[in-house]
Amino acid sequence: MTYPKIIKDISKSWSFPTKLSAGILLTVVILLVAALGILFTISHNSIEKESLAKAEETLTGTVARIENTLHEVAVATTNMQWNVEHHLDNPEAMALYTRELVKNNNHIVGCAIAFEPGYYKGEGELFMRYTYINPAQDNSLTTSGNPKIIEPDVLSGSPYLAHNWYNIAKNVGQLVWVRPHAEGDTILSSTISCCVPLRDKNGKIVGVLASDVSLDWLSETVLSTKPYPNSYCCMLGVQGTYLIHPDSTRLYHTFVADVIAKDSTNTKVKMLVDSMLKGEDGCRSVQLFGKDCYVLYQALNEKHWSACIVCPESDIFYANKRLTLHAALILLAGLLGIFAFCIVFVNKQLKPLSELATNAERISQGEYDLTIKPTKRKDEIGILQNSFRTMHTALFARISELNRLTSDLLHRHKELNSVYAEVENANETKIRFIHDIADQMLAPVKVIDSSVHHLKEKSDSGQKEDMELLMKKALRQIKIITGLIDKLAR
Repeated sequence: MTYPKIIKDISKSWSFPTKLSAGILLTVVILLVAALGILFTISHNSIEKESLAKAEETLTGTVARIENTLHEVAVATTNMQWNVEHHLDNPEAMALYTRELVKNNNHIVGCAIAFEPGYYKGEGELFMRYTYINPAQDNSLTTSGNPKIIEPDVLSGSPYLAHNWYNIAKNVGQLVWVRPHAEGDTILSSTISCCVPLRDKNGKIVGVLASDVSLDWLSETVLSTKPYPNSYCCMLGVQGTYLIHPDSTRLYHTFVADVIAKDSTNTKVKMLVDSMLKGEDGCRSVQLFGKDCYVLYQALNEKHWSACIVCPESDIFYANKRLTLHAALILLAGLLGIFAFCIVFVNKQLKPLSELATNAERISQGEYDLTIKPTKRKDEIGILQNSFRTMHTALFARISELNRLTSDLLHRHKELNSVYAEVENANETKIRFIHDIADQMLAPVKVIDSSVHHLKEKSDSGQKEDMELLMKKALRQIKIITGLIDKLAR
């Protein structure tokens, strides 16, 4: 049995009020679904815009805080660069400069001034002064001249000539921010460094001044940026590596190799990474690690780094989903209420039609003596009820008249049948009477015939007496026949 046939069979078994209620409900459902669909689309777009605007505002605020801090550190480092370059002939002042820079800037946790090998002839091959906040001594300032100490117990095994902060600043020849030093998956430094080259009067680079900013502070600032419960903020450095990420196992891995290599067909992620590495700002919808997300990103640190907020679609449209669920529940409750109302109201309003249908069926079966009450309703159904009652009254009167006429006709028919029977009996009696008369007339006719024959013979022979006798005999027979004819005429 096909589905349309099942629906058709079910609809046949439904009463008219049920069909009417179902039709009203179906119409309401279509209209409500269409309206809710339009509202859902509008609210979806509106929530998307508002949510992304909120995330963008949060990201902008975070980037601004980081940029302001980095700018403060860069300004302080540049100012100190000027002092150092004007006092290159005084190596003893280098320790003082590093201490002042750390002491006067809350975000700087360490400062190093290092020079090219043999720059100070009397100070040995390598000369460096490094002041840092020492947690082991109640965060007091500690200054060291050991060229192998940048962060105590971390980089003590290699001289500064092997570190990125020194070589990159020297090769670039201008202020540069250097990410934490790492070897493979191991982070060897918990700071980022603002590095500027030191030049002598001839413009030759003779050393590097580096100010260290705590990576913990940067991580706290970035990771605390959560516009939504499951969103997170991260930072990308040069070449697409993670500087900050809530999952520490992804730090310092190449972003392109880590993400794109897993799904070479994900062109949206490729475009996102390319845009971030170019120092662009924007928002893209991509799939990251199996989840549909919106990624809002902004460049910072003169477009060398990029900060982004990853917002799962489930968070952005959580309110919309709740709204949809509530709307669906309200819709369901409303439809059930409408259906119940339709069943009760329509059944009540159309109950007279059911009664009319029942009365019409009874009338069709010959029950004309029904009692149909009048109604005070003024609508079409009321008019139909009263018209049906009037029609029934007129029909009952006509039927009663027809029944009376039929009864009279039956009585007349019985009388006619009785009369007809009497006529038939009379006809039979008359016929028998005629036959009897005819039988009685036969003998006189024969006598007359014989008399006339003998009279003819006598007339021929001239016997008058005999003729008179024959004439009298014939007359008697004629009287007898006349009497019989009189009886027949009566």
